[in-house]
Amino acid sequence: MQRTYYYYDELNDDFAGTKIARKPLPEDYRYVRTDAPFRAGRFIVYRLFATPLIALAGLLCGRIRNRRATRGFRRGGAFIYGNHTCYLGDALNPTRIAFPRAASVVVNPDAVSIPAAGGLVRLLGGVPVPEGIGGLKNFSRDIISAAERGEWVAIYPEAHIWPYYTGIRPFGAAAFMYPAKCGLPVFAYTTVYKKRRFFKKPRREVWVDGPFFAEGATAKARAESLRAQVYAAMVARAETSDCEYCVYRRVSDGAVAAALNSAQRHGGEAVSAGDDRAQDISAAAGING
Repeated sequence: MQRTYYYYDELNDDFAGTKIARKPLPEDYRYVRTDAPFRAGRFIVYRLFATPLIALAGLLCGRIRNRRATRGFRRGGAFIYGNHTCYLGDALNPTRIAFPRAASVVVNPDAVSIPAAGGLVRLLGGVPVPEGIGGLKNFSRDIISAAERGEWVAIYPEAHIWPYYTGIRPFGAAAFMYPAKCGLPVFAYTTVYKKRRFFKKPRREVWVDGPFFAEGATAKARAESLRAQVYAAMVARAETSDCEYCVYRRVSDGAVAAALNSAQRHGGEAVSAGDDRAQDISAAAGING
């Protein structure tokens, strides 16, 4: 049975399923720390924890294809943009692509609010998104500085996780202002889903494309050019998916979408996309196929 997700707002609906009490970030928060104790701790955790995971990640997160596109750029910093469709894979893939360079991954603030684990997320390269306008200046400064020091910074412009989604959701150019300002190369990575012969869950493949460079006379124009190049590359790769493990259906009302998703989660039974009940729900709720 296919899992069906109902959405109302393609830009803001999230299906991560986490219920974490978010801790507010202070105005002077250091998004990428550079002090010696933190750097030492990150080196130890990165080598002892992240490196062994990378060796196993190919089995869990899919094989990386076309990584040769990064040749000649692994000695310096860069930005990576990916589609946001899996939990563990989206956490590990930037490190796998950038290896042996360190990778800083822009994450939801929830990730650093988890008791005890929040510090580990930071040591593994997690950089929380600022919650208000006040933190944007520090955030921008810190991730640009990290890239200019030689780190690879990974950003998910779709912002929210949609598990096993085989399309590319719309996103704007705001997330591309950072490489537009500093002139560093940009890469796209796209997770696609392929049919398996003996398993219902699809096989993941992670495709890397680039490098892309900003074009234009202003920072805004350069950001737009990067967004267009990355979006086109991701759409082309996503079109090679041939297995729809999860179905996404648009609902004309946000409350109805939430109720349908909640009923499905707690009903103990997924509603098949081809089931008559799903068609009845679609007709009643105003779902666009």
